[in-house]
Amino acid sequence: MPQPDREKVAIVIGDDFDPETGRKGDYFGYWSNVEIRRSIDTYSSVTFEAPFEPERKEFRKTFRPFTFPRLECLINLETIVTGFVLDVAPELDANTRKIQVTGYAKPDVLHDCNLPPDAFGKGLQFQKQSLLEIAKRIGAPFDISCDFRDDDPKPFDKVKLEIDKKLQEFLVDLAKQRSRVLSDTPSGDLLCWQSVEPGNPVAFFVEGRQPLTKVSAEFSPREYYSEITGFGKKKRAKGEARWTALNHFLEKPRRPHTFKLEDSERADVPTATLANLGKMFANILTVQIDELPGWRDPQGNLWQPNTTINLTAPGVMVYRPTEFLIRDVVLKQTPDTETTSLSLVLPGAFSGRLPDDLPWDETE
Repeated sequence: MPQPDREKVAIVIGDDFDPETGRKGDYFGYWSNVEIRRSIDTYSSVTFEAPFEPERKEFRKTFRPFTFPRLECLINLETIVTGFVLDVAPELDANTRKIQVTGYAKPDVLHDCNLPPDAFGKGLQFQKQSLLEIAKRIGAPFDISCDFRDDDPKPFDKVKLEIDKKLQEFLVDLAKQRSRVLSDTPSGDLLCWQSVEPGNPVAFFVEGRQPLTKVSAEFSPREYYSEITGFGKKKRAKGEARWTALNHFLEKPRRPHTFKLEDSERADVPTATLANLGKMFANILTVQIDELPGWRDPQGNLWQPNTTINLTAPGVMVYRPTEFLIRDVVLKQTPDTETTSLSLVLPGAFSGRLPDDLPWDETE
């Protein structure tokens, strides 16, 4: 049976302005299953499934392929995601006609596109400009505003955007060098922020106790290194600047990794290298908590990325109470259920700080 206290999800599609509600678009209320994904370092998405009625003109207009209509997703009348319809996938069998629709947040267009040719000639250079200034200039052709939650990091000496470079890749490379990550705000702005400091978990989970029922861990040993060395760009009459960050958790065997920093000055190389070491810890371990009942944490707030939880789960090698950073939140609603999934990484994964210990270290 459906839950009586379910979250009220509304999906608005289209650009037409309604003077009575003050909102653009038309409410689409025919969907059944919905999945809302939010993240600390990727853009939000909304996927929903609905019956498809091609004989109705408004259905054909709303779900016309390759039109990218505006999409807004609300939970209890609060906007959560603002963007565009990306993909429509109709499906027909002997008994039903249905369609699966995927929408992405407004800044996600940067994944797909390059800067338009009228924005620059053979290339585009930014001199003595900060990440915020660069992001504003790149976002302008797409009507994307920027929201920087922390102080704008120091400017880059000189940065060149190649004609064929995807804009998201370009911005992520720069953000990583300043220990920042990119996401989106509910209103569709480009969000640049830092990962939250540990020390204030929103929930405590222990194996064998409700509401924790399903946990898994995934390890990526090929991405684990004993040391990471960053090489900065060359200066006239000087050699390359390089700096090595050691992973004190792995002394043997030796597994070195090196990378180039084309856009960083000598003084920036240590910060950028530490950021890469931190990101390594984000990639080597993901702990997944699935099938949490409801969409809210113990404080009654919607589960949010860039918050932390404390987990003890020996069954997935989290032997000691460990504070994890919530990287991704997935809210799922069907006609009968409402659940949350959390993807967790080690704190410091996006700030360049190594953890004090690892979840599988033996306790004394």
